[in-house]
Amino acid sequence: MPLRLTSGCARLALRLAAAIALMAAAVWVVGPERLRRQLEHVEPLWLGGAVLIMAASQWVSVLRWETIAKIFGLRVRMRSLALAYAQGMTVNVLLPGATLGGDALRSVRLQGLGNPLGVSALTVLLDRLSGLWILCVLSLGTGIGLGFVLPGRSGADGGALASSLPAPVAFLASTAFYWLYLLALALFCSIPWLPLRARKPAASQAGFEPLDTPPARHWLDRLRELHDLAVAQRAALGRSLWSSVLVQVLCAVALWFCAIAAGGTAGYWQVQAVAAPVFVAGALPLSYGGFGARELAALLAFPLVGLPADLGLAASALYGVVGVILGLAAAPSLAIAHVPFVDR
Repeated sequence: MPLRLTSGCARLALRLAAAIALMAAAVWVVGPERLRRQLEHVEPLWLGGAVLIMAASQWVSVLRWETIAKIFGLRVRMRSLALAYAQGMTVNVLLPGATLGGDALRSVRLQGLGNPLGVSALTVLLDRLSGLWILCVLSLGTGIGLGFVLPGRSGADGGALASSLPAPVAFLASTAFYWLYLLALALFCSIPWLPLRARKPAASQAGFEPLDTPPARHWLDRLRELHDLAVAQRAALGRSLWSSVLVQVLCAVALWFCAIAAGGTAGYWQVQAVAAPVFVAGALPLSYGGFGARELAALLAFPLVGLPADLGLAASALYGVVGVILGLAAAPSLAIAHVPFVDR
């Protein structure tokens, strides 16, 4: 137990140090004074609007998880799933582990009701992957549109590199980076069309299994079963993507409201075009509650669409504050130890 406690404290310390280092790097690039000026006149009404929009996105996320759970035959109730989602959200933003801790909690809640742990975790994973894929699709679509509408995206505030180069060279460099970014999004968006179904081992195809199955082989076979189960439900999962579209649009609107609250003049489509790297960075285990990695990603992404880097840093920091507010609001749900998920 002491060794496990020491290991956990060490991981927490490393995650905190990484988040602080990333945040410090972002602030240093922008300049503390510029960031202070950006944040000192935050508009409370716009920030409050972001909180309401994010709360609405969480409710739609619960609907998405409920739909996916029903696709795999799990009997659940909306009220119970909403409570579990609130608990997971609190863990995500207030405890170390980024989204991993909250997702693990949701999986355990479902498994504790008598559902298989593997399928329970699969529904949570697919819930995340659905949102991530749609996020990249939306950023790719809006990004392509902006690539033709806003040919001079990087502007005068495109960063230290752009300001140190001749204007034609800076324009070509920013354009190249922008289209490389869109290419990366396109590659990720193509994943559903890859040959996802894995072949079974030769021994299984022959109709027999080894007598002594190593633990690693057992887990690999179990992962193949879950993978095949997900692929078999691809059509039904595709029909549930509307909820992910709504979730990601609402999240982008919340980030847009945060940018306006920080005194920016960003357009919604600009924010949507760079939302993918910002939100993905906030979900990395490297950060603490999303802080650090998310701000650094926004610092690099916002200039791609002609928005100031300091606005990206301020908006992403306020977005993190919105998440903390909602996490604190949902914290009392953790006091409920037993959740009646299944209809009696």
